[in-house]
Amino acid sequence: MNKLLILCFLAFAPVTLASADMKVAVVDLSKTFDSYYKTKDAQARLKEKEDGFQKEYQDLVGEYQHMGEEFQKLQDGSKDPTLSPAAQADKKNALTAKAQDLQNMQRKIEEMKNERTREIQDEALRRHKEIVDELTKVITDYSGVQGFDLVIDKSSQSAASGVPIVLYNSSKLIDITNDIITKINAGAPPAGAAAPAPSGAAPAPAH
Repeated sequence: MNKLLILCFLAFAPVTLASADMKVAVVDLSKTFDSYYKTKDAQARLKEKEDGFQKEYQDLVGEYQHMGEEFQKLQDGSKDPTLSPAAQADKKNALTAKAQDLQNMQRKIEEMKNERTREIQDEALRRHKEIVDELTKVITDYSGVQGFDLVIDKSSQSAASGVPIVLYNSSKLIDITNDIITKINAGAPPAGAAAPAPSGAAPAPAH
């Protein structure tokens, strides 16, 4: 998962389009989402976790391959015609045990892979929702103060057709995208400083 999923929304309220006093603005929520420092931080944390899970997976795969080599050696040794019946029985028992170990390891790898995938997806969705909720509040508060009656997300698309919901907007409409981006990034930590960990997240490992 290289990027957090983008959830575009369309905020609207019952209005009379003929109203001469209606004050409308547009915002590019997709650009706002991508420009938010918390989005970039969340993406970096997810990438770090994905890299850790990938290393864990590769370590298990390496162990599985080593066990497979041991199994092959036992299998070749069990075919030695010079072995006594007792030695052949021992080889057969060791081969059976190793085959079971291989099956257990294969199951462990699949379970780990599925579990880690769910963890990544769940965290991505949780962080995505947290960020969208924060952006929604900032846009709502800003729009209320500015006296807007309607704020439309011009980056949103129809879930059914994938066609942009806003096909055209006049340049006369106020675009508050840059104002919102400025507001949400006002509290960004200085360059090079570590951003605070999101609520419920485990602290980053020490290097």
